[in-house]
Amino acid sequence: MKKFLTTVTILAAMAAVATAGVGIQWQTGYGGYDHTVSPPLTGGTGAILDSYSVIWQLIYAGADNINNPIPNAPGDPLPVAGGANGDYVQGDDVVWAQRTIALGGGTAAEDGSVWDNWMYRVGTAGDTTYVDLSWNTAGFVYQRVFEGTPTWSSYYYDSPLFAFDETWTDSLPPEGFNTEPAQGAGFQASSTMPPAVPEPATMGLLGLGALVMAFRRRRA
Repeated sequence: MKKFLTTVTILAAMAAVATAGVGIQWQTGYGGYDHTVSPPLTGGTGAILDSYSVIWQLIYAGADNINNPIPNAPGDPLPVAGGANGDYVQGDDVVWAQRTIALGGGTAAEDGSVWDNWMYRVGTAGDTTYVDLSWNTAGFVYQRVFEGTPTWSSYYYDSPLFAFDETWTDSLPPEGFNTEPAQGAGFQASSTMPPAVPEPATMGLLGLGALVMAFRRRRA
């Protein structure tokens, strides 16, 4: 009997370890505004999906626990969709999950969840909780929301880092992770990727134009 109880205890412990992982409810609680709202986050207009489609990501911050901005400086290669770590990320960051939501809101193709123009969830045919029962590495995640398809000078929003519980099991309710930095604040796309750096030929033409202007001004 003692041997049987010991075996059961060991199996229970193994099961607990095997099911430890990450379960995060990935959501917005107070709405998303586009970058044109001024002053930020006031009034009843400016829903992000009134004017833009969005790409909305849940991103693991990597072993360095740092949110790597995109791109870091003018001249850096623009991250592209389908990169080694996921879509549009740099450094050791990894996209865990992504939603693509069309102008005006609607269904995210990736998980079947349905969102309105403020990015409030209004229904779902899929699982809006990110679950990975094999993940047991401590760390941080953050959410990133792009206005439209990322390109030079486009706007995006990065949420604060969120320390997840890597010992979570699927018998527990998921951890809630809102995009907003503070309760009731909403969020607004406020970061911009830098403008494209002109190619040498373009720079040469700009320089030639400036020289001609200077010469004409001198003759006048």
